[in-house]
Formats: sequence, C-alpha cells, structure tokens
Amino acid sequence: MTIKQVVPHGDWESPISIEMVASGARSLTAPRVCAKTGRIYFLEGDGTGRTAIMELTGYGAIDILPKECSVGNIVYEYGVQSLQILPDGRLIFSNQDNTVRILDHNTSAVTTVIESSPILRYGSFTAQKTSSWVLAIQEDHTNNTPSGIENYIAAIDLSTGAAKRVISGADFYYQPRFSDDGTRLVWLEWNHPEMLFDMAKLCVADWDEENAAVKNCQIVAGGNSEGVCEPHWGPDGALYFSQETGGHRQLFRLPPSGGSPHHIAFPGLEEFDLGESSLLESSRHLLVTATSNARCRLICIDLEQKTWKEVAQDQELSALGADCVSKIDESSAVVVARNATTSNSLFRIDIHDPKKSKLLRTAGISGNDFPRGLLSLPEHITIQSRKEGRDTYGWLWMPRNNKYIAKEGELPPLIIFAHGGPTGVVTNSLSLRAQYFTSRGYAFLNVNYAGSTGYGSAYRRYLYGRWGVSDTNDVADFAAYLVEAGRVRPGAVGITGGSAGGYNTLQALTQYPTTFAGGVCACGISDLIQFDDHTHKLESDYAAALLIPEGTPEDDKVRIYKERSARYHADKIQSPLLLVHGVADTVVPVVQARIIHDIVKDNGGDVKLVEVPDEGHMLGKPDSVRKYLAEEEAWWRKTLLKI
Repeated sequence: MTIKQVVPHGDWESPISIEMVASGARSLTAPRVCAKTGRIYFLEGDGTGRTAIMELTGYGAIDILPKECSVGNIVYEYGVQSLQILPDGRLIFSNQDNTVRILDHNTSAVTTVIESSPILRYGSFTAQKTSSWVLAIQEDHTNNTPSGIENYIAAIDLSTGAAKRVISGADFYYQPRFSDDGTRLVWLEWNHPEMLFDMAKLCVADWDEENAAVKNCQIVAGGNSEGVCEPHWGPDGALYFSQETGGHRQLFRLPPSGGSPHHIAFPGLEEFDLGESSLLESSRHLLVTATSNARCRLICIDLEQKTWKEVAQDQELSALGADCVSKIDESSAVVVARNATTSNSLFRIDIHDPKKSKLLRTAGISGNDFPRGLLSLPEHITIQSRKEGRDTYGWLWMPRNNKYIAKEGELPPLIIFAHGGPTGVVTNSLSLRAQYFTSRGYAFLNVNYAGSTGYGSAYRRYLYGRWGVSDTNDVADFAAYLVEAGRVRPGAVGITGGSAGGYNTLQALTQYPTTFAGGVCACGISDLIQFDDHTHKLESDYAAALLIPEGTPEDDKVRIYKERSARYHADKIQSPLLLVHGVADTVVPVVQARIIHDIVKDNGGDVKLVEVPDEGHMLGKPDSVRKYLAEEEAWWRKTLLKI
C-alpha cells in the first residue's frame, strides 16, 4: 500500500508535463480501407504540427507520406475531409500548401493534381469508379469577403488536372459522395442565414460521365429544421442518412427505386442521436455511432431481424467523432474513438465476436503511459438552472494523484471549462489538458451548457435567441452548485474556454463578477457587432441566429448585441483576466482580445494579453499549446491558489 504525501491542492507533482500535453495529444482521424488491396490507412498528427498518412502493417503503423507533405485544408476555415482512396488504390489528399495531390501507396511517390492557388481551396473528395473524375468541394476566394466567397462542387479530371464546376447556386456544400456504381451522387447544401445542423438539404442526382455533368437533381430530405447529415450509399443503391425526428437524430433509408425515405425505427433507439454509419454483410447490418447524454457508443443494427446491440463494450468507447468508421470486411470495421483513459485510438471492431475486437493504434500518449491511480475518472452531473427551470449538464473530474493527497477537509480549487461552438459538446473521454490539472490537485468541470449537442435537438436549439445569457447562467449555476455542495473551495473557482467558450468566459466575468476568482479567455469574442462584420463566411450569420429572438424588431438588434458584448460591460469585471489569442485567427480576429484588454487595463483592472504569432483560431500548434498552458497554469496559481 502506497502512503500518499499530504500536500496542498495545486502543488502536487505530476508526470503529466506541458510537453506531454503539447506533443502527446495527437490527432488520429479518417480511417480508410482500400477495397482493392485491403490496406488500412489513417491520418495522424506527428506532434510537430504535421499531419501524416499512416498505413497499418504487420509491423505496426508507418508514415508513408514524404516529410515535406502535410495533409489538411482550410475550406470553411475549419477544414473538411482531406483524404480519400481512389479506385486503383492510390490516395488523393489536400495538402496544407493548398494543393491537391496523389500518393502512390506502393512507391510513396507524390504527384500534384492541382497546383497551389491563393484563391481556390479543395476538400471532401469522392471518386467515380469507372473514370478519372473526382468530385470535391471547391471554395473560391476571388472576392475574399464573407458575402463574396463562393462554394461549388467541382469535378476534377485526374488525367489533366482540370476542374469543372458541376453544382452551384447554394452558399455551402458538404459531403458529396458517388454511389457504388458511380451513376448517382448525393450531397448536402444550405444557404445563409441557415446552419448545416438545422437546415441542410439532402440532394441526389444522376451523373453523366460522358459530359461530366449532373442531371435530374432532387431534394429528398431536409430544409425544414430537421437537420440531415451523414449520407451513405448502400451497395444496392439505397441511400442511408440521419435526420432529426422526435427530438433526436435517427436513421432513414431511401430505396434504390426512390420514393419516400423510410425511418429505421427500433425500440430503444428513440433517445439516441445516430450519426456515422457503415454497412456490413451485404447491407444486413449497420454499424452506427449513437450519442445520448454526451456519451457516444457504437451500435450494430440488424436490418433483417429488426434488432440492435451495443458493440465494442470491452473497449468502453465514449467519444466517436465524424468520419470515424470504415469497413474492413463483412463483419468488421476500423473505428477511431476514445474512452475515459485512452486518447485518440484506432480499433478493429467485430460485430459478432467481441474477442476479435482489439486496439490497433493509439496516437501519442494515453492512460497506459501513466501510473495506476493517477488519472481522474469523470462523473456526469445534472443540475437545474436557477433562472430558467430546465436541466443543464457537465462532466466533473475531481483531483487525483497516485502520490499526493490534500489535508483532510481541504477542498480543491475548481476550473470550469466552456467548450467552443457554441453548438459543440464535451464527452467523458480522456483529455490530457484536464488531467494535467486534476493530477496537480484541481477539480475540472466541462460544462455542456444549453445549446450543446449530445442531449437532443430541443436542448441544442434552446440557445437560439439566448446566446450570452443561458450559457452564461449555466456555468455560474455549476460554480454555485459545486461550492454549496461542499465539493470545491469557495472563492477559488475559475472560468475558461476557447472561441465560443472564450465568449462565455467574458460574459461570465461581466454578468457574475463575484462568482469567479479568475478567467482565462482563449480566442474569445468581446464585441459582437465587430465580430459580425469581420468573421468568416461559414459563421457570418450564425451570431444573429443565436442572439436575436424570433420576431425582434430591427431597431432592437444593436441593443441586444451591445447587451451581450463584454466590451460594453467591461467595467463590471472584477477578477483577473488572461487573454490568449492567435494573431492569424480568421474566425475571431485578434482585435477582439485587444479591445477588451485595453478597456480593462484603462479601468485599472488586472489583465494580461498573450498574442501567439503565426497561430490561427484553434491554438493547436505544439508551440502554441506550450505557451498557452504555461500561461494558464500560472494564472490559476495566482488567482485560485493565491500564490
């Protein structure tokens, strides 16, 4: 039995270093299985900011991409799918220098299909099996303003490198996909001021291979506030997709002959949001991601027996993102997922025999790299809003360390984290950043405030017209609840978040000035009026939908924007405020941090601005993470520990 040392919270030594968080939490995405060769590929960050194409071999995973290449694009600023397999087994990908390239899987030779352009961006590829045509989203920045940027679905001729626009007219496109026989295609589209997750239309059309043209377009679902997503063709020509009905995203099937989509409705699935899917055993089984209460599962639906079951239970999967499933054979698939103690990992999942399911690869550092008893395990908490009479949710990690404990009766400081989006979610999967703090003696709470996904469409839509109010109430209510419940130290609660979470942080400090001992705002919005005028195309109408209640007179809109902007209430900020912002941020420009910094400073407040050169919105480069985390920890020691 290990005797733990008694040390105050926040002063515990931990093997989880800043370097581990910066380079150890590597991305692992986009599993791909080549139908021709059976070879398995995926994308993985290498800890330096580069994204490699990896192949899983009998000797382990190897990087098959030349070092001068790095996969990625900035379509819609956030990026879209960057990797796909061509019918002959080669791989087409977006390179971060804005080129489109092809990697020969046998020789590792790379050829450029489309040269770099300061104007055009490409991503989300789908290949036609019987010709040289590949479809992709094309983004044209000739007029580089939110209203001037144009998006298309373009057909790229791999034999010549020529790109022809074949679908146009909508403001946005997503997930173009050829049918297995190459005669049809499907895509999502939507227009301003709508958002993908609410008003996307699911469109299908015939493909004229000879003329590289789209014919007989029709809308088969969506466009009615019942969000559609994740279209997938079956081998028989049936189309599977997800659509909201009854408050949750459910699976639908459109027969090969057309007609009306059919709801795949089995008892027990009604309370899940169903998303990414893959067909196995000649379309008998559907392997589907399913989310409920911000916890993801992998389920298998038997379309013949009309039953379903959870699979991969031994792996305890809890977070499955987009583009995370790829079929290996008729009974198994590769899946990218995480759980409470494992970071981004690649699994082989067998739908019939759990003993055949296994972990194939873990990206970077994971739970097994640390001593037993070090990692904190999450607790899902539901509380009632004190002002709005509804529930709100969060994941709480209490302090834990295999070598240290605080004096009996001493309560820990609490860091509250508000996620971005705001239409996002935080799951109970491993976060090295959270464990960095819990292993040092802090409690850490991820709040899934009103507007988050993972709890049904009503909860997600509740934030419309209430952004900056309801989400702010939620973080303050959690702070009060955990203090009153005797779980954390009074006067030692901090608030932080990035992007929309940074906006939440500033709102919390202005609306609840005595609740939080300190705040750390990363890439947050301080002035909504200026943000609306200078943000990127994808979200240029997003703020209005979130801020303005339906039916609001035009004259009241500016008033609401000012009421919900920390810039106009900065005199209320009493707590020390740290601002961290990327200078190259195109989503929330760095001027947003400079505005609030200067006002608080002029008012005599305790404020610090850290600008990160050559960094965009996500603050994800390893050097940026190192700087950000070091500054944040120092701020919490100053404000929560009073050191």
